[in-house]
Amino acid sequence: MLDKKSTAVLKALNKLAMNSAYKVVTSDEILSTLSQKSQFDADSINEIISYLEKQEYINIKFSEENTYCYSLLPKARIFLEQEGGKVKPKKSTLPFLNYIYIFIASFLGTMLALIIFFAITL
Repeated sequence: MLDKKSTAVLKALNKLAMNSAYKVVTSDEILSTLSQKSQFDADSINEIISYLEKQEYINIKFSEENTYCYSLLPKARIFLEQEGGKVKPKKSTLPFLNYIYIFIASFLGTMLALIIFFAITL
């Protein structure tokens, strides 16, 4: 599981990659893509990218001073899809009332079946 900063950097890397195999970026490009620029600097970007590589979210082909050649691995793409698709399910406002409706419908269906059964057998 990634923290908020790592997730933000991973989303920025995904946005910059645009489904290409390998992409060369600088830390300044990553910083310009991030929405929370005040929390990041070049050193923190470097640490987060090395952490993402160790956790097998990205593959670093080469890395020089604040320049990275990377590609996103399937683990990162799956994580980003799950992050983007998080929708909280709506809770039923009247769950008890739904049970009452189901009970009444079942009761009426049973009564109708019994009436038809006795009408046919008599």
